[in-house]
Amino acid sequence: MKRLEVRYSAAEIANRVAAVAEEIDRQLRGSALVAVSILKGSAILMADLSRRIHGSFSCQYLHVRRVEGAHDVLQIDFTTGFTVRDKHVLLLKDVVHTGVIETYLMDQLRSEGAQSISLAAIIDKPRERKANVSADFCLFSADQGGIFAGYGMEYEGLHAHLPDIHEVVPEA
Repeated sequence: MKRLEVRYSAAEIANRVAAVAEEIDRQLRGSALVAVSILKGSAILMADLSRRIHGSFSCQYLHVRRVEGAHDVLQIDFTTGFTVRDKHVLLLKDVVHTGVIETYLMDQLRSEGAQSISLAAIIDKPRERKANVSADFCLFSADQGGIFAGYGMEYEGLHAHLPDIHEVVPEA
């Protein structure tokens, strides 16, 4: 049996979103920006950042999922057609683990002519990296690992609606 423990409160999340949005504004002010959310986990982050980043930008979404029955094969579904040529791209992810998916997507966006690509994450787990990628912007870093739920992130298909970020821990 597992239980959820609040790791980051809604207030802490709001403060970090405000700080990250300010940093993004400072770095990309006046630039054509395309924010790309990897569904489903970063959709709430996209909504919160979109209300805090100044200037106009487009919000785009893509879905990455494992092909049923294949452990290492991913399918990427672009929910809308969009262009990144000569634009700055902000790729949003819920948790950056190994960096493999992020590296692949960033390479694809570069090949489509993106001027620059930044990676933003709700949770960054740099110790789990298998690819040479780092989150340019993150709300929180989880050096000890952990499984998280809430603020858009699901655990066993549930808990994404929770306003806080919870760590999933085994019952003692």
